[in-house]
Amino acid sequence: MTGSSSPTAFTSQSPDTAIQRLADYIETTGLVPLPLPREFFYASLPLCIIDAVFSIGVTYTSTRNTVIRFADRQGWALGPVEDRHRGEKTIADLLACYASLSPDEAADRLYGNRQRTSTASGILKAEAVQRFAQALQGAGIEDFADMTDERLADADVAIRQIPGQKSGISVDYFRMLAGDDALIKPDRMVQRYIARAIGTTPDKVDPERARTLLRGAVGELNGRGADWSPRRLDYAVWSLESGQPEA
Repeated sequence: MTGSSSPTAFTSQSPDTAIQRLADYIETTGLVPLPLPREFFYASLPLCIIDAVFSIGVTYTSTRNTVIRFADRQGWALGPVEDRHRGEKTIADLLACYASLSPDEAADRLYGNRQRTSTASGILKAEAVQRFAQALQGAGIEDFADMTDERLADADVAIRQIPGQKSGISVDYFRMLAGDDALIKPDRMVQRYIARAIGTTPDKVDPERARTLLRGAVGELNGRGADWSPRRLDYAVWSLESGQPEA
């Protein structure tokens, strides 16, 4: 069986069992890898930050429009590009766009978007982008070539202190957009898919559990002869779920 057990089933099954169930579900429902979309090939690292921060909790169309609007207003190349080092903008270039602007002014002038990181105690996503960029710069990251595991680990600590970034979802998605094939973005749609696959409810699949199970399923499926990566599986799941009605 691939997902028909009761909503309490997850609590009584081991991680290995849940991974097996998820892998079975992926196989039997015929989920297949898809070509990665344009946003995985942005011309510059700052665009990856903007996409990662603005994508949380909203439709992706809104996010894509925000990135395009920013690039158009600044005269930046959007991508996709084969050689990211040609005309690449740096973190310093992004932060220079904020010179003398308040968070409200940045939201209006740079992005035309006043979304916040959360409805409760969140800050403007425009400010979150700035603070995200400052954390990367503080860790010694200016462009794609600077992204080492050690520097990213240092930046991650600071980024998770930004209101709305504690879960690390934006950090993982930023790294995916920047080229890391081993990560997933465990947002609500991915959590919903995993919950259905293993026979539980989405509230029982938090971001960390989603990461563990999806990565485990990649290993299980590839052991059966498939050719998945965490990023490709995440995108296939997200693409399927984004077309499904909310439960």
